[in-house]
Amino acid sequence: MINKQNTTRFSAGGVGGATRPPESAPAIRKGLVGSSADEGGADEAGVPAIWASVRETLRRHLGEVKFDAWIAHLELVAEVNGEILISAPGEHECDRVRRDFGHRIQQAWTQSDRRGRTITIEARERISPEVLTLAAPAPAPAETPAAPHVEETVTDPGAEESQTLENFLVGDSNRVAFGLARRLAMGASVAAHVVTIIGPHGVGKTHLMRGIEAALKTTRGQESVLYMSSEDFTVAFVEGVKRKDTSELRAMVRRAKVVLLDDFQFICSKPGTLVEFFSHLRAIVANGGVVVLACDQTPAVLDQLDDRMRDEIQGGVIAHMDLPERSLRREIVRTKADDVAAADDAFELEEEWVDMLADRLPASGRALYGAVRNVYVGTVLAGHPLTKAAVEKAIQLQLGGSPVRAPKIDTIKDVTAKAYGVTKQDLESSCRKRQFAQPRQYAMYLSRQLTKCSYPQIGRLFGDRDHTTVLFAYRKISGMVAANEGMAEELRQLEQRILADPRNNR
Repeated sequence: MINKQNTTRFSAGGVGGATRPPESAPAIRKGLVGSSADEGGADEAGVPAIWASVRETLRRHLGEVKFDAWIAHLELVAEVNGEILISAPGEHECDRVRRDFGHRIQQAWTQSDRRGRTITIEARERISPEVLTLAAPAPAPAETPAAPHVEETVTDPGAEESQTLENFLVGDSNRVAFGLARRLAMGASVAAHVVTIIGPHGVGKTHLMRGIEAALKTTRGQESVLYMSSEDFTVAFVEGVKRKDTSELRAMVRRAKVVLLDDFQFICSKPGTLVEFFSHLRAIVANGGVVVLACDQTPAVLDQLDDRMRDEIQGGVIAHMDLPERSLRREIVRTKADDVAAADDAFELEEEWVDMLADRLPASGRALYGAVRNVYVGTVLAGHPLTKAAVEKAIQLQLGGSPVRAPKIDTIKDVTAKAYGVTKQDLESSCRKRQFAQPRQYAMYLSRQLTKCSYPQIGRLFGDRDHTTVLFAYRKISGMVAANEGMAEELRQLEQRILADPRNNR
């Protein structure tokens, strides 16, 4: 119970803590009203503004669903013994907020409060009525004076900047997806009501979706677009089911003209949530809206989808994003290195080393960002010279601490099958349909290129085929690569995905 003799102190992270022994009656300030006549009164008058600023910061970082579920109902109560007391509606909400969001609340508060006070989060029922009486009720956000904008402190010179379409790096591997995103961001038609962006982790799917969200909120208003991760949607749905009322989720999702759902594949493993989402998708489409899905697998291989669901996705527009090609990898490394250098001018990555990172890491943009950060942390930040050896070490860290081993043929088959929407069994089968035969020949070609296996060994692993079949496939694809630059780039992309597979390091 929070009262005049007993308060609970939490760590700077805003979670956990111990009961402080009673001393004397704590100083309880009506931080929600304040007065210049009181000690620190002028500063206290800004407490509601700080809380309003904290709420907006949390709304941006957590998203509407998590904010509405866990943060919106928190109330600013008073200052008790130099700590800011925040109340949660009940014990369950209090425990969840402390555990999952306490450190974020404290961090956001610290950035806005020049006095550096700590946050105490407590269930309302455990706060003494005496304290609640002394503290004036929190005003509605609309009545709160606008808080001055406080820039967030960036402690990592390589920290991610805001995700907009303006700072998205475009190359051949993502040009189609970017074109779709730009049209959606402009409010233009894309000739479909369901858009699916497919690609491996780290290639920028979330960046594109956040870019669409930011552009539409600016031009069309906050409620014109809704971005949700699969986790956001699942949490909101489960909470609604517990309350036996999912109307809040329904209203929130269906009022937007553009709904963006990230990591769609995770919803597919939850049948009830999947059915609920498709009910919303159909309603949005029926009202002329657009649903954009980001997924790391093509709909053809998502077994959890029924025929109608799969048709609804495949009847829309599907754009693939691949791992960045060499020129784009170089641009990503250079851009990230420049970002780090802008924050710390002691860091200067030479062009030779930029090329080394781009050539040796056929990886996602996210992994390339990580490589640049590893170079910075291992050199400038650690007080060591920036050398070629340091760059080599960063590359090895990204590759798992040791040189990448030659991929196994099973890995080659698996990656190739996923890239072309078939299965490994299809690649090993005797079926000669083009949709299976061409990926099979690509996989045979790359098996010969990337491993030391002989033609007979490869043949045995592809459905016990004769070595002449593998030789024919190798010569055919070699000729196509030599004559067609587009085909050559497609095979390079596939090769990069195979080499970047983490199974190569096991």
